[in-house]
Amino acid sequence: MEQLSERLHTNYIGYVVIEHELAALAAAVQQRIPDLVAQIEREVIEQVPEFHSRDDPVLLESERPSIDAALTSIVDGLASGRRVPEGASDAALREARAVAQSGIELQVLLRTYRLGQAITWNAILEEALALVPEEHRLTVLRQASDYHYAWNDAVMEGVVAAYQAEHKAYFFRSQDRKRRAIVNDLLRGVPTETEELGYNLRVAHLGLVAWGSSPEANIRAIAATLKSRVLTVSGTSGTVLGWLDASALRNAQEAEPEVFTTLPSTHVAVGEIASGIEGFRRSHRQAWQAYRVGRFRPRAVVRYPDVALEALVLKDRQMMRDFVARELRGLDEPEARTELLRETLKAYFASGQNAASTAAAIHVHERTVAYRLRSIEQRLEVSITSRRDEIAVALRLADLLAAIGAKERAENQPHALDLSDDAL
Repeated sequence: MEQLSERLHTNYIGYVVIEHELAALAAAVQQRIPDLVAQIEREVIEQVPEFHSRDDPVLLESERPSIDAALTSIVDGLASGRRVPEGASDAALREARAVAQSGIELQVLLRTYRLGQAITWNAILEEALALVPEEHRLTVLRQASDYHYAWNDAVMEGVVAAYQAEHKAYFFRSQDRKRRAIVNDLLRGVPTETEELGYNLRVAHLGLVAWGSSPEANIRAIAATLKSRVLTVSGTSGTVLGWLDASALRNAQEAEPEVFTTLPSTHVAVGEIASGIEGFRRSHRQAWQAYRVGRFRPRAVVRYPDVALEALVLKDRQMMRDFVARELRGLDEPEARTELLRETLKAYFASGQNAASTAAAIHVHERTVAYRLRSIEQRLEVSITSRRDEIAVALRLADLLAAIGAKERAENQPHALDLSDDAL
């Protein structure tokens, strides 16, 4: 009996030691999560290029939260008894649905998971070699490996089910699936029969993307006001794609402002007028790019010419951050004085770098503007004139990054609305 008690005590001590080592291992991996997320994103771009073959903002924006949630779940499980989650995270399910709607094959999504799992396991191995004593290392790694595989089985079941359900609903139950398939072929340059669309492709086109509460009704209301023929098809994540016969308009600006009004809680992105089949594609691409920017901003109507710059760089979020950080170094403090200087600088650029016009625009004395501009140059350590273009662009991109951050924080709240989006 005494020997049994001693063995139990020894086993308990061993259990406590292993749990302690696993907790330390989990803590070390947790510190690496931001770097691991970035590494997985880079490797997916390089090794699974099909995953980014569609210019789909929702898919791109769902990737990082899904990776982060997966890594956090694995680390939490390692540290607290290796309890396997009941299913995939909400972030993983959102990503699976976005992938399905984008028409990306399930196997492509699964390849991204396998890649992420390999990178995660390598990080676990590296930290175990650095932290866990050799006499405990094999036991710790066995525990971690068993949990990692069990976690994968539990999560992937939910991810696959979400993908398959969304794919079936979107591609086989949608009422306009035939028209959407034809439009999809047109946009990709694939020869297709277009008679079923009931829309003349030889005319001038104005591409639209609408999202929110009443996207299709909004596009049709605009068409009715313009007395234009219209083609609409459902896009992904609640968007509706539209084309108007714009033969009577020389440019979209002629329809301002009464035509491009929106219904409550609805937004419309507008391309430029272009003719023929290539114009059909180009105007849609422009509207889609405007939508990519507009979904982060509370504007009812977003025109491509107004956001072309932001749309151009939005695909590479890190490049945007790096550029803004470099150009606005010294004007990046989150405090009232810095914000005042940035707003003054925006007004200065908007006024054609005229101090008197700037003073009138922001309701201060001209000497105040001059003083603020000197303060800005001292902070930036360059003259405003010498870096005018770069600084002006950086200010615009900084505003977009702030809007993106605010939207992501809102969506990460427990009861936030899912305002995702995508193309065909």
